[in-house]
Amino acid sequence: MTQQSQQPPQDQNPPEKRFDDHSVIVPPHKLRSVVKQTREPGHIDMSVVAKAEAALGELKSEFGAWMMDECNRIDAARQIIREKGLSRSSADGLFMPAHDIKGGAATLGYPLAERLATSLCRLLRHAPDPSKISPAIIDHHVDAIRALVREEVHDPLNPYGLEISERLAVMVEHFLAAEMKDGYAAIAGDAAPRIALPEKKQ
Repeated sequence: MTQQSQQPPQDQNPPEKRFDDHSVIVPPHKLRSVVKQTREPGHIDMSVVAKAEAALGELKSEFGAWMMDECNRIDAARQIIREKGLSRSSADGLFMPAHDIKGGAATLGYPLAERLATSLCRLLRHAPDPSKISPAIIDHHVDAIRALVREEVHDPLNPYGLEISERLAVMVEHFLAAEMKDGYAAIAGDAAPRIALPEKKQ
C-alpha cells in the first residue's frame, strides 16, 4: 500500500491547527468550488449570482402555494381562539404562524402581508393581558392577510392594502398604549413608521 493510499480523504479528517494546550479543526473551504473569483481580489463572478437568481425564479411558481399554507395555519390558530377564547396559550399559538409570515412574506412577494403580520405579532407580544384583545382586531389582521394572498397583491404600494395595514397598525398602538400605560414608552419607538396614504379620488 503506497503512502498516498494510506492518507485518509480530506473531508474525513480536516486539517488541524495545533497550539500548546489545544487544537482547532480547520474545515475545508468548499465554497471556493462554487464561487468563482475574478482577477480583482474581493470580486465575485456575477454568473454565480445570476444562477442563484435563476434558481429563485424557478421557485416563484411555488411562492403562492407556500403563502396559502401559511394562511391556513394562521386561520387554524384563529379558529382555536374563537372556540377557546384568548389566553396566553392561544395567543402564542397565533403568534407562531404570524411570526413566520412576518419573516417570509416579503421574500415570497407579499410585502403588505408581512406588514400586517408584523402588526399582529406586535399586538400579541406586548399585550399584558391577551384576554383583553378584541377578537375583531385579530380577525381584521388574519382576514386581510388572507385576502392579500388570495388576490395575489404583490405591490407594496397597493392603496387598499396600505390603508388597511396602516389603520390596523394605529389600532394596535392605541390598544397597547392604553393597556401598558407608562410601560408603553419603552416600545413606542419600535412602532412601524406611518405611511402617507394615497388620497382617495372624489
